Amino acid sequence: MGNGKNADSLAGIPTDDDSVIQEFTDESGAPATLPEVGGGGEESKLKILMGLLRRLVGVKDVANLRLSLPASLLEPIPNLEYWQYLDRADIFAAVGDPQDELERMLAVLRFSFSKELKFVRARLGKPYNSALGEHFRCSWRLPPLLIDKATKEPIVRTHIHVPLAGEPAYGGQGGSGWTTPVLRPQDGGKLNSETSSVVSIGSSTSKKPSLPNLKTNARGLPLEHPPSPNLNRAIPGPGEEIEADSDAGVVESEKVTVVFLCEQISHHPPVSAAYYACPEKGLEMVCMDQILAKVSGMSVKVGPGPSNKGLFLKLNREGPGKGEEYHITHPAAQVNGILKGSYYGTISDQISITCSGGDNKKTKLRAVLDYKDESWIGRPRFAVDGVIYRYEVDNETELSWTKAKQIPSDNIVAYIEGCWMKQLKYKLKGEKEWKILLDIDALALIPKQVRPLAEQDPQESRKFWDPVTTSLLAKNWGEATKQKQIIEQRQRDAAAKRKADGVEFQSRFFEHDWEDGRPRLSEAGKQAVAEEVERLKSLKST
Repeated sequence: MGNGKNADSLAGIPTDDDSVIQEFTDESGAPATLPEVGGGGEESKLKILMGLLRRLVGVKDVANLRLSLPASLLEPIPNLEYWQYLDRADIFAAVGDPQDELERMLAVLRFSFSKELKFVRARLGKPYNSALGEHFRCSWRLPPLLIDKATKEPIVRTHIHVPLAGEPAYGGQGGSGWTTPVLRPQDGGKLNSETSSVVSIGSSTSKKPSLPNLKTNARGLPLEHPPSPNLNRAIPGPGEEIEADSDAGVVESEKVTVVFLCEQISHHPPVSAAYYACPEKGLEMVCMDQILAKVSGMSVKVGPGPSNKGLFLKLNREGPGKGEEYHITHPAAQVNGILKGSYYGTISDQISITCSGGDNKKTKLRAVLDYKDESWIGRPRFAVDGVIYRYEVDNETELSWTKAKQIPSDNIVAYIEGCWMKQLKYKLKGEKEWKILLDIDALALIPKQVRPLAEQDPQESRKFWDPVTTSLLAKNWGEATKQKQIIEQRQRDAAAKRKADGVEFQSRFFEHDWEDGRPRLSEAGKQAVAEEVERLKSLKST
């Protein structure tokens, strides 16, 4: 990977061809395979999980193991599609809209809290492992989030979630959230009797749900549960999901395009590069995705790997804030509920969001958030608090603060608190009134626009894993595991051939310099993004 050894050593990322001895390999050096147990039902999955946990206790990095899981333990979604941060692309698209620097920081905070909505709305799951050179791209066409001028509260106008009374604070009660997006026919799914009722929400040909007499409040949220038990859903799970508020008044000219492209650039350890953009708003965001995972008791601790230096979101449009970059760090998390088969995540860590660049002001804004420790007994609270403060540019001490108690009162601009699975609030310094920063309860996942399988490259995620996905959706666990092993062996053969030929892997869509955590698009990457933008334009005109 890279243009010679120097690029690799700079990035510190081993290539797929490295002869590093990994744990849990069989006698041939291939990943050891856990066998299927029983018929693939919940009882069988529990037996496999218990055996797996016993083997993984004490392993330093589970994410980099050469261990092949049975297909019955996997969700029918590729890893590159799963690990993306635009569950609410409308919130991302609105980041650069405010003219005021504090309002822009609040907009970035909204995005930060919304970027992994999947872990709230749907069950946590294990996606397919990415293959070297595998890539995924998708897009959205939607109206950016608006802020009410009077209340300063966000107005949700698309893909609204209406909670049920007593709905749990996390997903897992409604089954997998990944089946429907894979099955959508225009996204390459196969229409059959089991999925014929699924409507492609977000498609130009989709039917809008009928919601008679639905009254909304100032934020565009229903005041009462809509009388529509058969409402077509974007994602299975508790509550109802509405494609759009009928009174929101969204017109086509308000909608913008958001594009996502990623590629697996290393296999051992697993590392991918990703690019996000909203061209009309002059927004770009890049990151390197790598996770470290470790089994601790009956849970799995997950955190960013050394190549993952966070998200880098930049404003390129004209006007106030042009040139600003927001660096969003990732927290470590813990996956719980494994024994019950209903996984949920908790976070007990600190993160920061740092604004830099732009104008030549001597001070900038920075936010620090503290995700609270959860008690090992009782229900999790999912609590978080923090502050926005002003720091002097290049002041290393002020940039090193990680908790609110470290920050002098004179530096503080605003306070943040709430439940990151329910509702977040903010209060300006000197004010008594708390305002809603983001109501997570109001947000449904927004489906992706993905090209049909027939138009996809063989290395594109959905086409690449289609044999496994098809078998999993049919609950044919044995065939799914067989197809998965065929794909894995094909990758081992390709790696062996590269090694024998003395050829190093070359990433296709990204340049070979990502040491600072900011991957850069290659010419092929720029072309892929442009093609996705043009594709949405053609859909809009039809």
